[in-house]
Amino acid sequence: MMARAKSETGSVIVIAMIFVMVFLILGAALYWLVISQQRSTELERTDVKSFNVSEAGIDAGMLTLKQAWPDQSNDVATVDNAALKTAIVQGTHGLWDPKRADPTQFIKVSLYDNVDAGGQTTTIAYPAAPKWDSNADGRMFVDSTSDVGDDRHRILILAERQSWQLTFPTQLALFANVVDSNGQGLGVTVEDPNPAPTDPYAYYDVHDAQHKGIEPGYAVATTASPTTFDSLINEALQKSLRNIAQTQGTYFSSDTAAAAFLTSGQAGGKVVYIESDTPVTIESSVQIGSVEAPVVVVIDTPDGSVNGWDMRGGAEFYGILVVVGDGELRGTCSTHGAMYVKGTLCNKGNGTDEEINYNQSVIDNINGQYVISVNIVPNTWEEFAPASTTGS
Repeated sequence: MMARAKSETGSVIVIAMIFVMVFLILGAALYWLVISQQRSTELERTDVKSFNVSEAGIDAGMLTLKQAWPDQSNDVATVDNAALKTAIVQGTHGLWDPKRADPTQFIKVSLYDNVDAGGQTTTIAYPAAPKWDSNADGRMFVDSTSDVGDDRHRILILAERQSWQLTFPTQLALFANVVDSNGQGLGVTVEDPNPAPTDPYAYYDVHDAQHKGIEPGYAVATTASPTTFDSLINEALQKSLRNIAQTQGTYFSSDTAAAAFLTSGQAGGKVVYIESDTPVTIESSVQIGSVEAPVVVVIDTPDGSVNGWDMRGGAEFYGILVVVGDGELRGTCSTHGAMYVKGTLCNKGNGTDEEINYNQSVIDNINGQYVISVNIVPNTWEEFAPASTTGS
């Protein structure tokens, strides 16, 4: 009996050891399965993160082109990769592990024209192409490469601009419903008739009987033309100008913010649209725009507001000023280009120069192409997975 009991005990031990081994094997297999799944999930998440970063680079590149399409060799379009990296990392916690990814490769966005080494238009990206629209076809490549956790992605698209052609009248120096001037009157003259305009004119309906209107004897004739403000600046044109400004980031609802931008030296070549219920005041001897880079300013204010444009001191404005309200000129300020005022234009100037200087070159430079949108050319989205430049 004792011998059989010992034999059975030995069998139980063997069976128990077999079960232990089976469970150990199953446990080890489950452990490695979980580890493998975690690694797979981590790689998948890193891949998605890298793709999203690269896609963010595409968005940043298209925004750069929207704000300032580079149509001249000195208008090179670039994306600040360092600033973009900072914004992405700070805005998305846990997106980037600096121990695994080379900081210089985290995000790199390049903008270049759709031409080959010989300068011929092509559909194949050539990263050494000019950084501006050298072939003037309104298309440029946006090339974005990211490296997140050593998982690299590259997205390449061809961007195309959508433009609006402005056509302001090339004869009108001034439109105002009422001209109210003290002292010497409002001076209007032709500054740059090259090419010479045909009968440039200023139009206003009436002027305050107690004050002067437009000073006679200048090179611009006054006229009783049936021109109306709404025919000059209709609702469709106002909407287009607003869209251009919103695209360029030059739309303002604050008069102080608008004035700060206009006097910052950054307004040249822009359309600035202002919807404010208080006047936009320009003070001091500052120059806004230039003949080569004139500004279109639209002040669109609600009815009943204390609205308008108030330019003081020795300020100089180069461009076309549109005021859906009243305008006021003081000191020795001057406008070079043209001015359209729906309400009353009041002049309190006392300088020796004319307040409004018709400039054909300014108007010609405004009547050009303004970018209102930048879209992806259909079927040009390409995605790549370049080899990593760093080790895991």
